[in-house]
Amino acid sequence: MRLPRSNSTTSIFKDFLTGTTRATAGSVAVWVAMSTPVLVGGATLSVDMARVYNVDADLQSAADALSRAGAAELDQRGDATTRASRAILQLLSHDEKFAKGSSAIEVDTITYFKQLPANDYEDIPTSYRTTNASEARYVEVKIKPKDVATIFPSSFMKKLTDTTLDAHSVAGMDEVVCGTAPVFICNPREGLSETIYEAMEDPAFKRTQFKLKTPNNVSDPYGRGNFGWLDPFGGNSGASKLADAIAIDIPPTCYSQSKGVVLRTGNIASMSAAVNTRFDIYEGSFKKYSSDPRYAPAENVVKGYGPPLKGNGQPKKNASGCDSLPSPQAFAMPRDTCFNDSTCSSRQGTGAWDFNTYMQVNHPGFHSITLEGVTYSKDNLGQFTTRNPPSRYSLYRWEIDNNCIPGAKTYGSNAITPEEGTPQCHSSGHSTTVADRRVITVAVLNCLEIESSSAAGMSKQSGPLPVETFVKVFLTEPMGAGQENVIYGEIVGPLVKGKDSEANELVAVVR
Repeated sequence: MRLPRSNSTTSIFKDFLTGTTRATAGSVAVWVAMSTPVLVGGATLSVDMARVYNVDADLQSAADALSRAGAAELDQRGDATTRASRAILQLLSHDEKFAKGSSAIEVDTITYFKQLPANDYEDIPTSYRTTNASEARYVEVKIKPKDVATIFPSSFMKKLTDTTLDAHSVAGMDEVVCGTAPVFICNPREGLSETIYEAMEDPAFKRTQFKLKTPNNVSDPYGRGNFGWLDPFGGNSGASKLADAIAIDIPPTCYSQSKGVVLRTGNIASMSAAVNTRFDIYEGSFKKYSSDPRYAPAENVVKGYGPPLKGNGQPKKNASGCDSLPSPQAFAMPRDTCFNDSTCSSRQGTGAWDFNTYMQVNHPGFHSITLEGVTYSKDNLGQFTTRNPPSRYSLYRWEIDNNCIPGAKTYGSNAITPEEGTPQCHSSGHSTTVADRRVITVAVLNCLEIESSSAAGMSKQSGPLPVETFVKVFLTEPMGAGQENVIYGEIVGPLVKGKDSEANELVAVVR
């Protein structure tokens, strides 16, 4: 039975007091009033955090890009740091949108380092800094700090809104060479006041000849003036495989300055025959390659050879170019005079060589010649007299570039030398796949340092050895055999990116 509904004043008043008839719409306004500042503040804070993130990312991106631009110039040449600083300051521009003041991102400091700690978490000691262009291998770029413009009320969170951002980056360059012969030389300037980088910019050094020789015994220490072979095939460098990498135009090899190189020690036969294919000489196992274009010689193979002679001293008739032999009437690129009279104090010559006789025999009729901006002229007695001759390499290149390679093909009946300086043996003539077969790229090792750091000696090292740099060496004459397995050459200079096809530079941010 349903009870009757009460409408009495007392009942209505009671309901009011107990809240059963109270309205709820006003509570929403209260909650909105309380939450709006939080929501608006959160949104504002999100915007500010995004602005901070963007500015930080822009600054770091700029620092990374600028350090890479600088590192790309660190090739140890005399103007390397000058070029690097110019690249950092002028070649690139960066902007950001959310910091106070100018939008331009500016460089604060540029610092060069010769090395870095082994661990990234270690600070770089000040002793690692350098101002010497030949030592600089890394560059650090620091960006000027930027204050972030925020809209979140500073009274709520002072530390956040006062955030100042900066960035720094350290980059370096790894020199990688590919398609080059597996050869190294000991640094001829190791331990001396003038570095190899500084020396390569000196004309006196460029005309200096080096007598590079392997140690007499396998266990003998390496030092200035020594050279040797590398193992580019992961321990699988047999004698024939290594010799082929020396002889062929573009061997399947790559070497990294940062990763180091592995030596191929021991006595290796046939290496002189491999080197001498570059001079149009095909002997031993390389006779079969005298028609293979991959083993074609240099364009200019002047080496002091001539046709074989009969008993009466006259040239044999119908003799082929491959029959040529060393000739007393021909005149090769001369050795430094001190090597001829045994007065050199080391395996480095003095840069004095018989320029006059070479010109008289190989270039009759010339009264003057300009090489590397210097003009050499005959005197009243018809002699090229100079205390400072040019580098043999500059003369060699002049002969090629001016179609003046010695021999009858150039000078006809006026030729004095019996030698024909263009290739005569290889059926396809000179190589067209590489720029110059008489220039080889070699790794430069600090042999004295390596020897002193190992009780077993350098020849016993099985792991990678550090590379100081890579340089180009001009072969001035064919390599001898046996005890005369000597390479005579001039150091032409460093590899130059964009000019030398072997050069591959990998630039990366390292911290």
